[in-house]
Amino acid sequence: MTESGRDSLLGNKIAAGLLTAGLIFWGANRVAHVIIPDDAPRAPAIALAGLTAPTQAIAAQSGPVSLLPLLAGADIGKGQALVQQQCAACHTVMPQGANGVGPNLYGIVGAAMFSHESFTYSDAVKGKAGAKWSYETLNAWLASPATFAPGTAMSYAGIKNDQTRADVVAYLRGLSTAPVPLPSADDIKAAQTAAAPPPAAPATPAQPSLNDDLANADIGKGQAVVAQQCAACHTLAKGGADGVGPNLYGILQHKAFSEPGFGYSSAVSAKAGTAWTVDSLSDWLKSPNSFASGTAMSFAGLKNDQTRADVIAYLNKNSDAPAKLP
Repeated sequence: MTESGRDSLLGNKIAAGLLTAGLIFWGANRVAHVIIPDDAPRAPAIALAGLTAPTQAIAAQSGPVSLLPLLAGADIGKGQALVQQQCAACHTVMPQGANGVGPNLYGIVGAAMFSHESFTYSDAVKGKAGAKWSYETLNAWLASPATFAPGTAMSYAGIKNDQTRADVVAYLRGLSTAPVPLPSADDIKAAQTAAAPPPAAPATPAQPSLNDDLANADIGKGQAVVAQQCAACHTLAKGGADGVGPNLYGILQHKAFSEPGFGYSSAVSAKAGTAWTVDSLSDWLKSPNSFASGTAMSFAGLKNDQTRADVIAYLNKNSDAPAKLP
C-alpha cells in the first residue's frame, strides 16, 4: 500500500485477473468441444435398410465451395472485423507478431502450412506441414479445421458461410508486404466448371422437429453445456450481475436484448423487445451471427439440434415460471 492508501499493485492485479479469466474461458471451450461435439456423427447410430443412398450422397461431396469467384467482391473490412472478433484472442496479425495460443497470421496466404517459426504444432497437422496455404487450402481449413486435419488441437468450429470465408481470406491476403496475386479469369472459370452442381440426391428422410428434440431433452446435459460454454460470460442466478453478456435467468419468454442496464450492440436493436420463444432462442443458439448479423457475440453456436434442445430445456427450468415444453 502507498502512503495515500492506494494499492500500488492494483493495475497488475487487474491485468492478472483478466489473463486468468481468458485462460479459463479458452480451456473450458476446448474441454466442451471434446466432451460434447457440436457436429453430427460421421455414421448413424442405427442403420436402417433402404436409407443408404443419402449417406453416400453426403460422402461424395468434396469440400467447401471454391472461393475464387467470390474473392473479387470480398469485403476486406468485414473480414477484418470477423478476425478481430473470433481470432484475435488466439492469434496476432502484426508483422513479426508473437505467437499466442495459435501462431501469428501475418503473411499466411502463400506461406508454408503449419511451419511458423518457434510454434509447436499438434501431430494431427504435421502430415500437411510444408505445403502452401493457397486460397483453396485456406478455404478448406477455415470451413472446418477438424475436417481438414482430424484431431487438430484447434477447436474452432469453422466459418460456414462461403462469402464470409472469402472476406476473411481477402483480409488475410492483405497482411503481407507482397500479397499473393488474386485469381485470374482462367482460374475462376476453372473453379466454376469444377463446381458444377452434382446430380440431385434422393430425398432424405424427415428429420426430427425441435419439439421432438425438446421432448427428449436432457436438462443435466444442457446445464453442463451452459457451464462449459456460457458461464464465462453470463451469470445464471436470479438477480445475478451482468458480465461480458447479460444475466440469463428466466430468459425464455423474456424480452430479447432488453436486460436493464446492459449495453447491447446496434446489430440486435431491430430484434429488441420481442419475446424469446423456443424457436427464436434455438435460432440464436444455432448461429448468433446469422440471427443478428454483426452481433458482438462471437460464439460460433451449437450446431447439434439435440444439444440446443438440452440447453433450452435447462434455461427454461432456470426461471420463476418455466414455460410448458413438449
